[in-house]
Amino acid sequence: MAFDELGVLAFRGILTAGLLSVGACSGAPKYQLNDGAVYPYGPDNAIVHRLSRLQTDGDGMIRGAVVFIEFRDVDGETCRGIGDVEVALLAPGREPQSKRLSLDSPSENIALWSRAVRMYEVKFQIDPPLKNSSSTAARANLKWTCGKRPAVTDSVRLDALPVQ
Repeated sequence: MAFDELGVLAFRGILTAGLLSVGACSGAPKYQLNDGAVYPYGPDNAIVHRLSRLQTDGDGMIRGAVVFIEFRDVDGETCRGIGDVEVALLAPGREPQSKRLSLDSPSENIALWSRAVRMYEVKFQIDPPLKNSSSTAARANLKWTCGKRPAVTDSVRLDALPVQ
């Protein structure tokens, strides 16, 4: 091998190693909570999951809603959340309802977490109940704030089961 070829191979190796180290370190944001612990895979996004729905009873009346909130890390994997969450339910002909949740509170975080779906479950009562029809729908709005980062918002239409 000529000296020039060895120099090119060495340069390529150094360049490759440098690019790999930069790529490996630049990815995930770091979250630091009040206890000083750093969590590299904390929540990066929050959505109202499409499993959210209006709840009907045997009489075909809509008496409630269940809103599922999913947090995802930088890799798009479902994770637990931190910070403050406001969930609002807008049902037709009813006053808007909202719930403010602090996921920094361990007891509230645990109480809202659904292991079955790996999301937070927020329930609302609709009183007086709505008559279920094919056009009955509501809207769930989400606002998530965590530290100094910009608020994340989402909004989803909630439907009931089809009327038969």
